[in-house]
Amino acid sequence: MASDPFDDLLDLENDYYQEGYNAGVSDSTYAGMIEGKVFGIEKGYEKALDLGKLHGRALLWHGRFQAVHPEEPPQSAISSPSAESRLGGIIRTLPQMPNSSRLQRHVESLHATSEASTIAKDNSDEAVTEFDDRIAKAKAKAKVVANIAGESLNPTSTSNAGIEDATGLQARH
Repeated sequence: MASDPFDDLLDLENDYYQEGYNAGVSDSTYAGMIEGKVFGIEKGYEKALDLGKLHGRALLWHGRFQAVHPEEPPQSAISSPSAESRLGGIIRTLPQMPNSSRLQRHVESLHATSEASTIAKDNSDEAVTEFDDRIAKAKAKAKVVANIAGESLNPTSTSNAGIEDATGLQARH
């Protein structure tokens, strides 16, 4: 029996389906890599921002401690002259820190933990895990320092916060 000339037409739907499937797989692979890179950059920025905020708190706390107790020699080289000059006016307006060597040790530990120059910049699993551990340790140290100093870690109030407050955007009324 001779082959039917319409056999190719009957397989046409399956051929187009397979061609579309293969195109979708290749496109989604490329799009997935792009989305993964964007997601990684966003998460890396958020983590670095958190660590930067904690480092800034450590600098301010240390400066406040030194402003109140200038006779005590610094136990570590936390502050640089440029940081001191930039923060000097701000530090003088803030409340005084309690005189406590325990508090000073915690502030110095927070500073050392959040120091950017000692953080590995590569994208290995070990470096990412170490970075996450340092953020967790720095958050815990900041909480201890805030409790000893009698301060709040989050000075902004979240009571009766509306949708505009949740996103950081201001409504134009």
